[in-house]
Amino acid sequence: MLAGVRGLYRLPFIRVLKFICAAGILGCLIRVLLLNDSLQQGCEVYGSDDTQFFNSDEHNLAVLVPLRDRFEELQELVIHLSKFLREQKVKHHIFVINQVDKFRFNRASLLNVGFMEAGRTYDYIALHDIDLLPTNQELSYRYPSSGPMHVAAPNLHPRYHYPTFIGGVLLLTREHFLLVNGLSNVYWGWGLEDDELYARLKDAQLQIQRPGNLSTGTASFRHIHDRHVRHRDEVRCYDQHLLTRRRDRRTGLNTLNYYVMSRRKLSIEGFRLTVLNVALQCDEKETPWCDCQRSMNNSNMEESKKILAAIPPNELIAPKIDRKKHISRDA
Repeated sequence: MLAGVRGLYRLPFIRVLKFICAAGILGCLIRVLLLNDSLQQGCEVYGSDDTQFFNSDEHNLAVLVPLRDRFEELQELVIHLSKFLREQKVKHHIFVINQVDKFRFNRASLLNVGFMEAGRTYDYIALHDIDLLPTNQELSYRYPSSGPMHVAAPNLHPRYHYPTFIGGVLLLTREHFLLVNGLSNVYWGWGLEDDELYARLKDAQLQIQRPGNLSTGTASFRHIHDRHVRHRDEVRCYDQHLLTRRRDRRTGLNTLNYYVMSRRKLSIEGFRLTVLNVALQCDEKETPWCDCQRSMNNSNMEESKKILAAIPPNELIAPKIDRKKHISRDA
């Protein structure tokens, strides 16, 4: 008998055996529950209700976590972050937006989907990477009343330190996310969607806040991404290199196109989450790089650089600095 699993007797055992996970049977079970539509609703990892730990009259946070095939990291994040937010008495719910279509990973669109599906019950959101775990309780996830709060500030993130970086963990009120029309939907593959969001926030004259006076520096977070196991999709095809480095003033929440294939309510060690299995739609005339396997030739990088050099700086979103070594507290 496998301990710690509620409703296991409902699972056809052969389906569990199909999955071999480095993190053990719990990670396997999570994968089965999320991806097998024939399973009964309500199967969950065993745990107890923890709603009594939160202040019901306070603000309500929707933690939005984009996902594709990273179930072991999901297990670790849900347990760690739920305990962390319980300590801060932050009322919250974790929404995992799992991309199940054939196209390349689109983190920005998945975050847009999470915002739309979470609804008005939540008055602020956290755009949260699945591989970033906060370790210092002075990192506040409370309501960002003074403006967008970049919790994973450049001087605190273990990997990215350039001054316009706003990835990792970013808190936004519902009103502010609507004001900037969410994130751009053109970023298929890894990178740059946060840089474009930074430009949107600046255009909206929103002052980005960051934690101050933390002595833990880059140890304020634990980064659990293993680049040798989880390879980032940095392929560039068609004219992606050119178009994704220019400001996108057209796409966002208003152009989002997706289907929710299924919705799962799970509990991992008593911490509840909702998983949305989402199929994004791609207009291959507008963004053909959503599927680089169809491309017979890669981007012409040298030609793209020449064109980009002639574009006014305020229309570009790629930082012209050393993105990994430059450390600054300024936004």
